[in-house]
Amino acid sequence: MTFRIRVFALVAIVVLLATGASTYLTFTLAENAVTASATAQQQVMRQIAEEVTQYGRNHGTWEGIAEVAAGIADRTGRRIRLDTQDGQVGIVDTAVLAGEPVTPMTKLTFPLDARPRLDLPEESGKERDTTLLAIERYRQEIRFAACLSRAGVPAQAVTTHYGLPLITQSTAPPDLVTECRTGSASQPYSITRDREEVDRCADSPSEAAAPGSRPKAARPEASRTAEPDPAQHLRTCLGEVFLARIGIVGPEPLRLAVSSEDGIDTTPIILAFSVVAVPIVLGSLLLSRHVLRPIQRLTVAARRFGEGSLDQRVSVEGGDELAQLGATFNGMADSLQHAEERQRRMIADVAHELRTPLANVRAYLEALEDGLVTADATLFRSLHEEAMLQQRIIDDLQTLALAEAGALAYHRSRVDIGELLENCRAAHQPAAAAVTVDLEVVAGSALLVHADAGRLRQAVGNLVTNAVRHAPAGTTVTLAALRAGQTVQVRVTDRGSGIPAEDQKRVFHRFWRADRARTRATGGSGLGLTIARQITVDHGGTIGVVSEAGHGTTFTISLPTT
Repeated sequence: MTFRIRVFALVAIVVLLATGASTYLTFTLAENAVTASATAQQQVMRQIAEEVTQYGRNHGTWEGIAEVAAGIADRTGRRIRLDTQDGQVGIVDTAVLAGEPVTPMTKLTFPLDARPRLDLPEESGKERDTTLLAIERYRQEIRFAACLSRAGVPAQAVTTHYGLPLITQSTAPPDLVTECRTGSASQPYSITRDREEVDRCADSPSEAAAPGSRPKAARPEASRTAEPDPAQHLRTCLGEVFLARIGIVGPEPLRLAVSSEDGIDTTPIILAFSVVAVPIVLGSLLLSRHVLRPIQRLTVAARRFGEGSLDQRVSVEGGDELAQLGATFNGMADSLQHAEERQRRMIADVAHELRTPLANVRAYLEALEDGLVTADATLFRSLHEEAMLQQRIIDDLQTLALAEAGALAYHRSRVDIGELLENCRAAHQPAAAAVTVDLEVVAGSALLVHADAGRLRQAVGNLVTNAVRHAPAGTTVTLAALRAGQTVQVRVTDRGSGIPAEDQKRVFHRFWRADRARTRATGGSGLGLTIARQITVDHGGTIGVVSEAGHGTTFTISLPTT
């Protein structure tokens, strides 16, 4: 007889006798409390949803939403969680931000969508052209808003004609506004793809029906009379195309979950359940020592584990529920012990990498205090460079830690590699031009992969940054993409001094640098290639390097095609 059956047989008799008298009272009180709590919960969720959605409209991005959510959580005393629409990826959880225990939340969620709905004029005859114009205008406004937000400038979205937002602000310097406006209008997007999607909506409802449907002439009379109005079909289709195409740059739809308020008066319910609790406790005392012995061993092991003895394990005997619990405890202990080891390695890495820049800052400050140096612009610039170096190391460490823990958020979609490389080239061209290095893109057509465009661009960007840093002045760094069987290969090639053969196996190691003296003359944190490898692996791909001393280096990312 299993542990579950033994406990159930004894406790069930006591519970069934005791619960009859208290069931009615308990359910009545609980129903009233739950109804009041549910009403208040819905109202709070709507208020929070409006505030979060307005943030997405104003900023054009969910970047920085964690601070907003934390502020709302402090103000309302509620835990807030934002997930993707499918609920598979967590964006923000204020319990994690506050370092509080993460417990399961209610399944009741509230959909959030900061994207506008296209409001086309009635049968103007220009619905398609208006939709194309609306898509491009929204992209420009939303990139402008995101640019201002990243610069720390508050922005406000005002709804204009066709339901499109107009981003306004009053505190940004004119040069920042010009830079953001220019950047928002110069990003390359597939206008041809926009027009193709819009043109599909010009088909009549019958022509746009799903493959395999019966021809119009063969349908029953009742079915023919129920066909949709062509004008309404066109407006609906264009609205869906508008949402799909602006999704490339706009804030993605999310789902909001809010914790319930601990404000229900549970005293009557506790009193009612006390009638049940007393007999249950008395009956539980009858459980034999033999039944509880495995639990006692597990309790002792758990206590010692909590005191720091991470090597604690329990013996697993039999195959009942207690044996499964013991096996689960051992697996949990293994995971925590490995996590502790990873944390210690991370702390050692951080201490190693931050020791030198911190020592430099301390030396400068002590020299300044002793009057050995003058507090001029050169000194402050040097201190600022050291601080920015530490910030880059910390940011890269955080990204790498999330990736290695499997907690890095990925939002996958169909990505055109050629377009992605063009975006990378445009982003890194100013830095390359500063050292007289040219960037060239060579990519075939229709090279599509299923990936997170932002994370993949981060991986390729790390390779481009590394290549530009080591490319001689006057040379060209090539960004190439080609199909190789069932994969798409992205290659970043420079004409630098190359990497010795004995060092090539270590280029993806954390904090490894070709600079043996580990100086900061060439910049970088030593984590870029490690992050690129982790992102590539998370996409089911591989990354490799081919280098010849004196002739340059080529990094290759291989990704499965869609």
